[in-house]
Amino acid sequence: MTDSEIRSSDEAPVSTGMSLGTMGMVLTLVSIACFFGALVVAYAFILPDKPTRPSIAIPWVFWLSTGLMLVSSGTLQWARRALRRAHLANYRQRLLVTIGMGYLFLAAQVAGAWLLLANGVTISGNPQGNMFYVFSFIHAAHLIGGIGGMHWLYGRSQKLEDGEEQPLRRHRMEARLTGMYWHFMGVLWIGLFAFLLGWN
Repeated sequence: MTDSEIRSSDEAPVSTGMSLGTMGMVLTLVSIACFFGALVVAYAFILPDKPTRPSIAIPWVFWLSTGLMLVSSGTLQWARRALRRAHLANYRQRLLVTIGMGYLFLAAQVAGAWLLLANGVTISGNPQGNMFYVFSFIHAAHLIGGIGGMHWLYGRSQKLEDGEEQPLRRHRMEARLTGMYWHFMGVLWIGLFAFLLGWN
């Protein structure tokens, strides 16, 4: 092997595995999971102290919101499929559908809270009721961040043009990271909702 070949081999790029963007998103999701895990543990200790509390009639809109969250994950994947094929018009339309699903989820969560209040489920003095409000609204706050990310992604997509491969690759990475957050919000809500049902 010649000196030039040795230098060329030494200077070859080395794969670092996970990108900085992916690592940052993973750390963000882990921190959110730990936060909600701490809430679950705290309520797990609180609820057994109140064994005589009557069960709460869970409003149907909480089930509706769960379905909307699942559908929104599907529409996001549908949008990303169009993006992979560089079908930009379809991608933007499907992204808007996903954003709409996110807003419908938030509306259903608010409606569920109003129905709980109408049924006499108060925040204070009722650990089960308090748990419904705390979990649903903190999750909704995180989901609003995801909706903001979707709007940002849609705004970025407006600058894409057919035939520009490098910007398209960059946007696919941005869509992947935003999708990680959105799908995580869906999985997180299903886990929280299952916990709420189990302790009701």
